[in-house]
Amino acid sequence: MDFFEQNLKHLRGYDPDLAERVALQPFPENVSVIQSKDGFPVPRIAGVLLHSQYRPIEEGKKAIENYDFDLERNTVVYGLGFGYHIQALLLKCPGKLIVVEPLMTLFRAFMTSMDIQPFLSRVRFRIGETPACLISRLEPECWNIFKHLPSIRIGETYYNRLDQGIEVKNLLQLRSLRVMIVNPIYGGSLPTAHHCAGAFRNLGHEVATVDCEEFAQGFFSLKSVTRNPDNSEILSRNFMNFMGEIAAAKAAEFKPDIILALAQAPLAPEAIQKLKALGVPVVFWFVEDFRTLTYWDEIANSYDHLFTLQAGEFHDSLRSKGVRDYYYLPQACFPDIHKPIEGMGKDTDRYEADLSFMGAAYHNRVQSFPRLMNFDFKIWGTGWNLEAPLGRLVQNNNERLSSDEIVKIYNRAKINLNLHSSTYHYGINPDGDFVNPRTFEIAACQGFQLVDSRNDLSRMFKIGEEIITFDTLDQMRDQIDYYLSRPEERNSIALKAYHRVLSEHTMEHRMQELLLHVFLDRKSALDSIGENHRDPLEYCIKQAGENTDLGRYLKQFNGQNPFSLKTVVDHIHQGEGALDQKETLFLMMDQIVKEKF
Repeated sequence: MDFFEQNLKHLRGYDPDLAERVALQPFPENVSVIQSKDGFPVPRIAGVLLHSQYRPIEEGKKAIENYDFDLERNTVVYGLGFGYHIQALLLKCPGKLIVVEPLMTLFRAFMTSMDIQPFLSRVRFRIGETPACLISRLEPECWNIFKHLPSIRIGETYYNRLDQGIEVKNLLQLRSLRVMIVNPIYGGSLPTAHHCAGAFRNLGHEVATVDCEEFAQGFFSLKSVTRNPDNSEILSRNFMNFMGEIAAAKAAEFKPDIILALAQAPLAPEAIQKLKALGVPVVFWFVEDFRTLTYWDEIANSYDHLFTLQAGEFHDSLRSKGVRDYYYLPQACFPDIHKPIEGMGKDTDRYEADLSFMGAAYHNRVQSFPRLMNFDFKIWGTGWNLEAPLGRLVQNNNERLSSDEIVKIYNRAKINLNLHSSTYHYGINPDGDFVNPRTFEIAACQGFQLVDSRNDLSRMFKIGEEIITFDTLDQMRDQIDYYLSRPEERNSIALKAYHRVLSEHTMEHRMQELLLHVFLDRKSALDSIGENHRDPLEYCIKQAGENTDLGRYLKQFNGQNPFSLKTVVDHIHQGEGALDQKETLFLMMDQIVKEKF
């Protein structure tokens, strides 16, 4: 019996992203299915049978007879096969199972040959995901691991890297890396750079930033010096060389273990090579649309690792240009900043609205938003024509907003409209292949949002349950009307999105995934870092003095890895009673750091 269409329908209710991915996979030529002697389907790959050709159900029961597991931990299964061992584990393990399988082709054959319904309520399938992605979003230190040996033989390289990745994650929790971040001069990537720095600090690493934004005025002044394109090009090149020297000087002093440059960081190929001469990984996170900002073509081959918001067509282009290592890493929220706010006092009226939009005046937004002017609609952002009728809805006179103001906007709107930018579409880009940071940030503020459909969005959220999308402008209007009259439904959806981003889509998740990918083949480098670098808690205690009041206070955090300012602040927030002088100072320090962002 062919179960595929029936299974696909059921899977869409539990994991719509996986359902869409397997729907695109044709039945694999490299997988054959035979019938066992007792009538059950058994897959064969590369000449290897993944279950007994006689009694696969009995074999599955025997395989787990000696499996010992901790009831306090999640059980993770290495290898899907056709699930006979998983059926046996479900009878033995009371909780949920996570099944890790690298081959989408095998999952397609499984969906065709087996009824998936008995698995769905207690099994989460993680199919074809990178080890770094899996480990950053799950908690391998809390895993019971069951290894299906025939699957291990087929996917030995993948599962070995998964085990190595767990070791690397454990090492990263014990090591304080020196991370140098090269900020962009200006633009939408700059807040992301600040959030990356905060996330690394929260993970217990030491961070130094090359604050290129401090040179923005000089950069723009140079552009007005001459109208001659040749002379302008010379000035721009000299400026880039100057910024490269600044980054090299900072790196020589700081001695980083890894260097991260964000999109629009002013690093020419020559400067990148100079940084690589330090012998540490130099990586680039291109948090922009590759079709809009095309300068990536000039520098992509210079970096050791390239992280992107888009896969598909962008990765095809990178591959054709001989880029050795590229990796899909989407945007995220930074919960130190993006969070719910209980009360705003006098600011309530300023930010409260039925419908809000925060963003720049891109072509598609300017064309689309006039049809919403009959709503209680507030627009915030830059580049808007204040003389046009739509301009009367702009609240901030085109001035840049602080992170604090943006969070208030997300908190106080009944509906946050999230229309991704386009310079050439009317309305909605039908091929939107990246998700903007606003999507995660609104969710982290527990705000309700309507977002235009994006190809990758189902990887991050359950569409219809955790986030609501629209495909047309007419549908957008209908959804605004619908959800304005249903506050309880809005709040329920927003709460689910909030829990999802905190569990899987914070900047800490992304930076941990980045480090895992970069150091997966550099485990020996982590060992040497452990020998050469100070432990951050030990350093703080030593600087304070072991027998001082502050030193004794800090000793209570021994054994907590990673240790950072956030560790102390979280501990203070969990306490009761009046704050003492030390706790007050720590909270003041935390506020100063956040204001810098």
